Amino acid sequence: MASTIESAPKVQFCSVISTESGESPFASAWHAERFILAEIPLPWKYSVLESPNVPDGLHELVKGLWEQQIWPAMIGFAPDEEWSVPGHTRIIEYHIPDAPFNRFEQREYLLPTDKVAGLMESFLRDEHGDSLEEYQQADVPNRRDYMVCTHGAIDACCAKFGYPMYKMLRMMAENPEHNMRVWRCTHFGGHRFAPTMAEMPSGRYWGHLEARDLAPIVKRELSRDLIRARYRGSALLPYGSAQWAECELFARVGWDWIDALVTPGEAPPHNWENPVEEPQTMSFGVRHEGRGIEGSVEVLVTPDGFISTTHSSGAEIEMHDEQQFLATIAATDLPEFFG
Repeated sequence: MASTIESAPKVQFCSVISTESGESPFASAWHAERFILAEIPLPWKYSVLESPNVPDGLHELVKGLWEQQIWPAMIGFAPDEEWSVPGHTRIIEYHIPDAPFNRFEQREYLLPTDKVAGLMESFLRDEHGDSLEEYQQADVPNRRDYMVCTHGAIDACCAKFGYPMYKMLRMMAENPEHNMRVWRCTHFGGHRFAPTMAEMPSGRYWGHLEARDLAPIVKRELSRDLIRARYRGSALLPYGSAQWAECELFARVGWDWIDALVTPGEAPPHNWENPVEEPQTMSFGVRHEGRGIEGSVEVLVTPDGFISTTHSSGAEIEMHDEQQFLATIAATDLPEFFG
């Protein structure tokens, strides 16, 4: 008698659906005034602070802060045998400096792992990190840190697509000319854009990556068309039209844009629950010392319909309408820069 074997439902990956839908990754970077990255050994649970290798007391400390309506923007990253120090936990802090800027200010610390929770309480309340001054590490000029999300407990596509991308990028870090470190990290939003990574201290997020994109990104050679297809936005800027406008400027100017110091104007209002109905304007003061130019640009961000996509992978998925936009230069006194 023949038996019937029921196969498991096929997983549908949200990043594949997003790519096939034509959804733009623009304006999807996690924005915060201050990020705190903490070295947390694998494995990671869905709630990373409940993972078995979290330093003693850290989960309780952060949970207590949440109860006080204090929400530190925390990302975990896995130790690496080349850069990690046994018995110590690396903490990297990024905060937005006064304008004009083009990157976060960075401070890095090595804490004795058995003292992390005690040392971190004041630090998490202190936006400048002065409480950890004695543990601060020397800066390495022009070094970049690439954080690749491989947090499969959050969404399967981060492990399936993110981990191979991490491995390839990690191999590139072996070349000292690149002056970079590469870390496996926990969820930082937008897993439907997996494989996704953040570059620090620039605060630039990338998504829908392919292997062929990595070297051009590291070498600052990715084409403008692929910047438009892969760039998620700047974590230095608020959500919505502010990020979308900056994405358009980067895609339009190319890599010269990352060396420009910007002074953002007031960000247009943004509400996740309500679509934007009217065009919005975002302005930037711009100074590029290498090009010897200084001026301003105004970007008009216009609603441009919706695309059906999904936010999570699974055997059964729920589709959502994501609003899309069209950004155009409304005014500038730097036509030679913005074209």
